Amino acid sequence: MKKIDSLIINSFIPPLVVWFMVAVFIFNMQFLWKYIDDIVGKGLEIRIIFELLFYQALAMVPRALVFGVVIASVMTLGNLAEHYELVSMKSAGVSLIRILFPLFILVGGLAIASFIFSNHIIPVTALQFKTRLYDIRKQKPALDLEPGQFNNDFKNMVIYIGAKDRESRKLKNVRIYDHTKQNGNSSQTNAKLGELYFSDDKTFLIINLQDGQRYENIQLNTKKAAAQFPYMRTSFKEFRTILDMSEFNFSETDKDLFKNHHSLLTLNQLIRGIDSILARRDRRVVETQQGCDNFYHFRRIGLTPQDTAKAPLKRLYIPYERTHKPITGTFTQFANFIDLKEKHDVFQRAQSYARNIKTQSDNMVRSLPRFQEEIAAHENEIHLKFVFSIACILFLFIGAPMGAIIRKGGFGWPIFISFIFFMGFFVLHLTGERLATSLVWPTWLGTWLPIWSLFPIAVFLSIKAMNDSRMISLVGIRNFLANIFKRKSK
Repeated sequence: MKKIDSLIINSFIPPLVVWFMVAVFIFNMQFLWKYIDDIVGKGLEIRIIFELLFYQALAMVPRALVFGVVIASVMTLGNLAEHYELVSMKSAGVSLIRILFPLFILVGGLAIASFIFSNHIIPVTALQFKTRLYDIRKQKPALDLEPGQFNNDFKNMVIYIGAKDRESRKLKNVRIYDHTKQNGNSSQTNAKLGELYFSDDKTFLIINLQDGQRYENIQLNTKKAAAQFPYMRTSFKEFRTILDMSEFNFSETDKDLFKNHHSLLTLNQLIRGIDSILARRDRRVVETQQGCDNFYHFRRIGLTPQDTAKAPLKRLYIPYERTHKPITGTFTQFANFIDLKEKHDVFQRAQSYARNIKTQSDNMVRSLPRFQEEIAAHENEIHLKFVFSIACILFLFIGAPMGAIIRKGGFGWPIFISFIFFMGFFVLHLTGERLATSLVWPTWLGTWLPIWSLFPIAVFLSIKAMNDSRMISLVGIRNFLANIFKRKSK
């Protein structure tokens, strides 16, 4: 490796690493804002939250690489141009393509790593992420008994407290409604004073009540009205209620629940998934055809639709052979050989058969778009594994020429320009993906929309940078306006 290559690579790697980490942090913050309501107030261990953030960070690696490459490219070439190092290289006969060659090799390696990451690592981490997020969403909020409020966090149990001492465990005006028997408020316990504490192993919540009464309706296996059931009231000086806290424990869901989702599959699994979807669609069509065949007489007796018009009538309607009528002709003359007494019943049965055929056919037609949406989702995931890899190389040939043209490094114009290009890429990516998965555009067009859109810009900027020409020529604009004014004066 020549010294010039080492210089360029050493100038490129630090901003790449820094802005890659910044992008990962930004994407994680976006995730927190999106799912903050599902996480806060669940009493989760900090380990589980950091585990969720770690899985989310790994899933954002391909996107963060694109963001890091575009900023590092602009900053590297901008610094070289600002300190006239780029001019010195070109004066020595080194072309811009030769200057970018070591960066192209490095970014090409990052593109391959991005594809491998998307194909092998992200499906595993995404499975862990989805299961953890599902567990958190179904997790009950942490128990919080507030004065003056009814708490129904426990299953089949409602607790009300009138007042609560924050510094101690003392409670006042406690009411507990037991709905275990699913008969409304058939059991109620009231107490003037109470004490709240957990067992030593934190698995049970103990409420020690004092000076209260317990009311209970005794449900008998009779047909009496509710007002006629026996009623029991018990007074107590001290009563203890033990509540199981296991339903508040964090439980892990079986990962098989999500493993077949298209976003959790590798490239080979996605291809096999598309084949299985096509096979299911074909089976659905065959099953519908077989179900409709039962309503066709000529199909039941083994005739194909092509042979029906030429078939003898006595094969088409065998029961009418008992009339001893001379049955000749083809299917089109079939109605003429039906007795008038039975013609109405035959037509009613034919109408019912036609309705059944139409219903089954309509159901099959309505199911076909669902198969197409599944296929489009799988194809979109296949293309995405390549899109973000190609985007790394594409943004090298956008950011580097742009840095050479603006001739500015540091944290000013390079970050602003890089942010504009990246946001454009991201908006085009979301728009194209939505159009592809909703079957408006084919997936090869929708998913690759940001690449198709930014590729001409990369070519244009590279040509401008190689020719050392400005993006906008002030002299050209001045001459253009002067020609316009001359034509108007004439």
